[in-house]
Amino acid sequence: MKISIDVLSGAGRKTAAAILMTCSDEGNPRPIRFLLDAGGALEAGEDKGWEIPDNLDAIFISHDHEDHMGALREIAQDNKVNQIPIYATTEVQKQFPAGLNVRTLPVCGVLPIEGITVTTGSAGHSFGGVWLHFAIGNGVFYSGDFSFESTLYAFTTPPTAEIALLDASYGLYDESLDGCKRKLETFLTHEKALLMPVPQTGRALEIACWLSSIGFHDWTLAADCISPENVLAGAKEGICHSMMPVLMRLKSKPFDTDAKVLLCGDPDGLSGEAAELLAQPERYLPVYTGHLPEHAQYSVNKGDAFFVRWNVHPRQRDLKKLIDYLQCQVCLPLFQTINDLPAWQQSLGNSVTTRSYIERYYDDIDNVSNHRKADKLNRHAWL
Repeated sequence: MKISIDVLSGAGRKTAAAILMTCSDEGNPRPIRFLLDAGGALEAGEDKGWEIPDNLDAIFISHDHEDHMGALREIAQDNKVNQIPIYATTEVQKQFPAGLNVRTLPVCGVLPIEGITVTTGSAGHSFGGVWLHFAIGNGVFYSGDFSFESTLYAFTTPPTAEIALLDASYGLYDESLDGCKRKLETFLTHEKALLMPVPQTGRALEIACWLSSIGFHDWTLAADCISPENVLAGAKEGICHSMMPVLMRLKSKPFDTDAKVLLCGDPDGLSGEAAELLAQPERYLPVYTGHLPEHAQYSVNKGDAFFVRWNVHPRQRDLKKLIDYLQCQVCLPLFQTINDLPAWQQSLGNSVTTRSYIERYYDDIDNVSNHRKADKLNRHAWL
């Protein structure tokens, strides 16, 4: 049996996620080909930078952010590929375009797909977002985007894996989310209202929950952001149990442009409420907490906006903990430029590689990682 992993996009820099995984065996007439995520461009007007492979058996979408699912619009419009089964959780499917052949993944669970056991778990990054583990060879683990620090979205313990494809969007950055919160809190006394463009299903509601937890209730969520009611009515497996009482106490209210903190559901600030309010600099101070598109970077450089990171990706210590736990022999950090590989290996271990194409051969098709699978997916058990 041969396993090959070809990172079509996502290796070497922050860009669209698209990974082709192929499993071939002499006993099968043709290889099994899975696409892990189908990301679109991060900058408006840019090409996504990769082509949809031929002969795919399935596409897996880890979560509903543009750089992981943006190419689905192209797939939906192409009759040659729009019938490929596309697997995602129920909550992630809500952001899909029409015209796709959609199949459901559990937030936390196990299911066979094309004869391969696929295990999923909550990735701690966004509502309905998951990591993926494939029981082929000695295990292949794809984290999607993940975080250990979220107080709203849980991270589920994964099975071990020989090959790990890990979100490393922050590089070797190691500041805690608590430190980020302290920085953000200083802006609450600013004379202007804070305009915060944020991913609709990511940190928007988490920031609202945090503000309420420190006794600050003068915030508002745009209508395109998930609300407490959305979460309580959806899949609760990926939500931290400790947050359920908090969510139950929060009530949705109409979007209020007079609120002190406005959480708007476009992280780029190019559409919806965010775009309209950014045109009123006399009233609102833009504060970005994630990836800065070109126009936002320009505003921050000029001093017309500010950047205060809200951790939604792993820190250096989180990457190290997950690599050690997975017992991986090959680890490819994704979504980050790695100019100094020895420094990364010193920080994270010698399994770290910059190779965007990985091959593994196994003598026996039965040499799969089922026996290494965790007996119970125990959320936060080892964090």
